[in-house]
Amino acid sequence: MQPAHKLATGNWRLATHNGTRRASAAAQNIRPAESRHHLNLYLQASLPEDRTRAMSTSTTPISSDQQPRAWQRADTVLLAALLALCAAWIALRIHWSWVPMEDAAMLLRYSQHLAAGHGIRWSLNQPPVDGATDFLFMAATAAFAHLTHLSVITASRWVNIFAQIVSVGIVFTGSRRILGGNRWLSAAMALYLIAGPFTALCNACFGAPLLAMFLLVCWCAGLRYVQRPAWPVAFVMAMRGLLAGLTRPEGVLIALILLAAIIYLVLEENRVPHVSVLSLRRMRRGFAGSIPLLTMYVLVFGLLGGTYFAWHWHTFGYPLPNPFYIKGNGHLYPSSVQHAAMNIVLLLLPVLPLLPLGWLPLGSPAPRTRRLTTALFGVLIAFTLLWILLNNGSNHFMRFQYVMLPLVLMTAPALASGITTLLPLPRFADWPQPQRNALCAAAALAVFAATLYSSRIANYQQTAWGMRDFALRLAPLAPRGYTMAVTEAGALPLYSDWNTIDGLGLNDAFVAHHHGQLTADYLDRTHPELIMVHIDRNIAYEFLPNAFQQPPAAGDGGYDTAFMNYYAATHGYTLAAAWGADQCNLHLYWLRPGFPDYATVLSDIRDHPYVFLDDAFTSHDYRNEMDSTRVCALTDGPQK
Repeated sequence: MQPAHKLATGNWRLATHNGTRRASAAAQNIRPAESRHHLNLYLQASLPEDRTRAMSTSTTPISSDQQPRAWQRADTVLLAALLALCAAWIALRIHWSWVPMEDAAMLLRYSQHLAAGHGIRWSLNQPPVDGATDFLFMAATAAFAHLTHLSVITASRWVNIFAQIVSVGIVFTGSRRILGGNRWLSAAMALYLIAGPFTALCNACFGAPLLAMFLLVCWCAGLRYVQRPAWPVAFVMAMRGLLAGLTRPEGVLIALILLAAIIYLVLEENRVPHVSVLSLRRMRRGFAGSIPLLTMYVLVFGLLGGTYFAWHWHTFGYPLPNPFYIKGNGHLYPSSVQHAAMNIVLLLLPVLPLLPLGWLPLGSPAPRTRRLTTALFGVLIAFTLLWILLNNGSNHFMRFQYVMLPLVLMTAPALASGITTLLPLPRFADWPQPQRNALCAAAALAVFAATLYSSRIANYQQTAWGMRDFALRLAPLAPRGYTMAVTEAGALPLYSDWNTIDGLGLNDAFVAHHHGQLTADYLDRTHPELIMVHIDRNIAYEFLPNAFQQPPAAGDGGYDTAFMNYYAATHGYTLAAAWGADQCNLHLYWLRPGFPDYATVLSDIRDHPYVFLDDAFTSHDYRNEMDSTRVCALTDGPQK
């Protein structure tokens, strides 16, 4: 009988010989793309267990190259703490009684009518019109308001709160489970999102958080597809991309950008070593892996999206939302690209230094981390460039660019792990206690500073409560079917519920499709009882003597504003008031004599304090002092 140690040695040699034979036989049939994987199997079969474990530990980066990490109890506790902190922050920072911002109030008027069963209408005496660009947000708000009997303002905030809580949870869990990000860095990204511009957007009642959530879950599905290409995963990504497109029109373009990024990752995942990028074989393998995703996008966007598009065109008479014909209308806006780039930098400033770390080390073959970094930067660049199609007006609180914030925050921890390949540091547990304490303190300070910065990016202060109070005085007369024509189409129409002509055309199909201009015939047909016009130094010629008696020239800046004053002054309207915090920033109220409640409305306008919409300052009525406003026609306004 052989000694035990020789028997063990002989068994190891036999195992090694058999493992070598098996590995050699398998190597004859493997494909080049699988060579690295089979090499690892060969080494594991050929080396003792302790040497294999030591080798894998010493050569595998900490990031594990975006391999999903096992979910641990500490992750569950941390996720629960993040969600609780998110709920507490929302409870502290959301002001339920605040008045929405003007642009958001326009959308909520559509939700109000839809919840009441009147369809998607701006005014009940007008045909349906889609001025609510955030279509799915508008519909979700109406549905929630209808089911819960809440006001549409409250309902819109609950929709946003739902989207924010989901986004916070996915930023952490997606970073950990899909991309294998560091636990504490993933939690820091979730904290950054919690403290960010969300509360300003929610208080103002904008729907950007809902679009951000749909883009985030679409990106998550795409990353899952890269790891496990399958038809069900492709269908999920396509459906989530469609929901983003239904939320806002640019959601369609962003979903296509995400599709392109995921296809790039799939192509790179099937990369054949030492084979050209343009290799037919490589392209064929990558394309085969992308077929389910491309097919599902075509089917979902073609069938379901095409059905919605056809319904939209049939219902509203035009293929695109009404504001597009005012803000976009085929023009290009290079300045919007500059604003978009600047906003992305502002939103991500503390996080931006982490993103290029995914390209480290520069000299190594591109692992998954480097490919993911390239894909993310490609998404951000394409996203920035698409804003050349839309005017940057009404981009309050950077809401157009905010939609990319959760997506980037979820991806950043995986990219930051690239620094471990450049600076191979010992395990944190092996550090001396003083160094660990110092690092923890520095990390906590950095997270606190970034979170503080995030909380200061945007801050909404309501100023429209005075307009709300005035509108509520008019609301009892709404059942009589009176009509107003206004330039300020937010709080005043929402709270008064009068039939309303949006003089600037965002919510009026006639104006939008007649070169963006009002006409006397249109106002004669609608016969508004009240005309409200906002004039300031941007249309300084309106302060000139007899300016209201002069027809504006077509193409002049502020044409519709000047035309409304001209129409009122030449059609027998009474100047009921000229409210302003100063004489160069006025709300002019014109009232048509002869309708039954003329005296009541005149008193509602004149006989109550008026708080100005722009700044919430108590205003003065300049209607008997219009000569003092003539100095506002100067370029610099009055000398103070």
